[in-house]
Amino acid sequence: MNPAFDIAAFQTAFPQFATTPSDTIQGWVTLVINSPMGGWFECETGLTNQQLMVAHIGYLFSKAATGQAIPGGAMVSAAEGSVNAAFAAPPIKTGLQYYLSGSPYGQMLWANLCVAAAGGDYVGGLPERRAFRKVYGTFQ
Repeated sequence: MNPAFDIAAFQTAFPQFATTPSDTIQGWVTLVINSPMGGWFECETGLTNQQLMVAHIGYLFSKAATGQAIPGGAMVSAAEGSVNAAFAAPPIKTGLQYYLSGSPYGQMLWANLCVAAAGGDYVGGLPERRAFRKVYGTFQ
């Protein structure tokens, strides 16, 4: 079960959506909750990944409503006569990464999800393992 989405807190955290009607934002929230990713955002409070996902969807919809295309990467060349532009593919590995790379909010969400998914402890080379015992109980 998802907690109630606080639209006023969302509009405070993301002022670019301050004039967006509450019904529109609630529609974006419904998309997030009913998506396969909806379970990722259960039991969150405050400035959350759910808010970032809603902002990402709002960003994409607002760009589409104004007819602006979202390029797929960094521009590598452009021409003026008969208008031509070429973009490099973004450095991504999955479809989800590509989808989230379409907005700054999606990129922040991707970074948060990567941190949350890593879990566990990282044990590096010798200098980083000083607190861990080796075989036979000796310290490094």
